[in-house]
Amino acid sequence: MIKIDKIAKFPYEFIKGSQTERSQLVRDLNYRFFRNISEKFKTKDIGFDVFQKTLDETVPFPHKVSITQSGNKGGFLGVNVDDSFNKVVGYNMLIPPNAFSGEISLTTADAFMHESAHYFSFMTNPKTVARIAKVYETGLHTKTQDFYDSVLYSKKYLSKSEISKKLDEFLSTLDGKERIDFLQNSRYRLKDELFAYQEGEKYQSLIQDIHHDKICEKVDATDFSDYNFDIKIELLEGKLASELKKSSVKEQPVPEYLTTSFGILGQLDKNF
Repeated sequence: MIKIDKIAKFPYEFIKGSQTERSQLVRDLNYRFFRNISEKFKTKDIGFDVFQKTLDETVPFPHKVSITQSGNKGGFLGVNVDDSFNKVVGYNMLIPPNAFSGEISLTTADAFMHESAHYFSFMTNPKTVARIAKVYETGLHTKTQDFYDSVLYSKKYLSKSEISKKLDEFLSTLDGKERIDFLQNSRYRLKDELFAYQEGEKYQSLIQDIHHDKICEKVDATDFSDYNFDIKIELLEGKLASELKKSSVKEQPVPEYLTTSFGILGQLDKNF
């Protein structure tokens, strides 16, 4: 089983408390980072080295996260796994650069604040990271990723009944344990994406208001409404409840911030 090294999670003393308190901690950390990174924009762009240094200074404990350029318009948050010790030992964050300057533009705050939201959520909730890592470790990711990308994390329009039908058909190809693991993992991932998109949208507008003198016009945040996260999450939760009832497996509680608002490990975030 893949473990989470202490450098890839915050100390228990820092994150202990109720789900509500952890929820607020994640948002507070992302806001602290936003406040710090906003101050670095003396022009429209900042260097990747400045971004790295600012994130490092924001994180309150020893950690390991590397910032590099994304090869496309999307961001990415991945994990570093030390195979010799079977441990998650850090994270890789890819940020899209300005095509002209090669640096990070303040008008892409929806992308970089999206990724920082993922990062702080994982550091604050190591059990979530462990659950996601388990899907990769068991090979379930390979069996389920195409369906996840084409139906769940997709902007292609499908009615609620169509999604439900496709989901039932796909679940029938998995055994009982796989169905529970897939449903739990997919629910976490979609809620995590929803949270990150909402954080990106919020700060995309705010940073341009603060630095209005550095831009010609405001750039809207990525529209994520076509993903229909709420409908898909509702369906996943309903089918998960049914599976758990049948198997009498008691799942771990969901962090409150994931139930109210929250690409995922190894998953490219889309459409920035």
